[in-house]
Amino acid sequence: MKTLRFLAVLTSVSLVLGSSFADTPKAGKHEGEKKQLEVEIVFSLESGETLATDDGTYFVVGGNVYYEDKVYPESCQGVYPLYFFGDPVGVTVRLTNNGPRSRFKLCITTESYVLETDGSTGAELMEPDDTLVEIGRGETVEIDATFSVELTPDSESGLNTFVVAVWHPNNGGGPGNARPALICVKEGVFCPPLLD
Repeated sequence: MKTLRFLAVLTSVSLVLGSSFADTPKAGKHEGEKKQLEVEIVFSLESGETLATDDGTYFVVGGNVYYEDKVYPESCQGVYPLYFFGDPVGVTVRLTNNGPRSRFKLCITTESYVLETDGSTGAELMEPDDTLVEIGRGETVEIDATFSVELTPDSESGLNTFVVAVWHPNNGGGPGNARPALICVKEGVFCPPLLD
């Protein structure tokens, strides 16, 4: 049988994952700024749907349903857009300054990792990408973060993470607080299963 290879994206950003950014509980402590900034991840260009459940993962492509016996933490379960390997995964990062701060100068970092079945992160799937933006009070800025995941030995069948970190451009850092400029992190999940 032909092997289908594709990706599915979870639009929920409430996951607790072990990414390089999620492992920094002291990072930033910019509680007031977090409240002023709205960060959204918007996915597009999907080719089907993926359903991750407590008994496995189901993929719907062109009316056909495929099953993979991989179970992930409950926080990763739901229905998500699906993408084929090598095709663009449409991602827009939308940032809004809800004030009262008149202007934010920010660095937006996007990354992607394999998600292990225990919820921890594995191999890096894309080089981190940084974008500098300025957002005035009441303004919304959109960043095209579209990327493709190629099938490699590290891009195993199963879920992966997509991470968006919002930083002040001055990184600084020191003992016990390596990322003081980090304001917030949003995460999504996508899936590249191998199906027979």
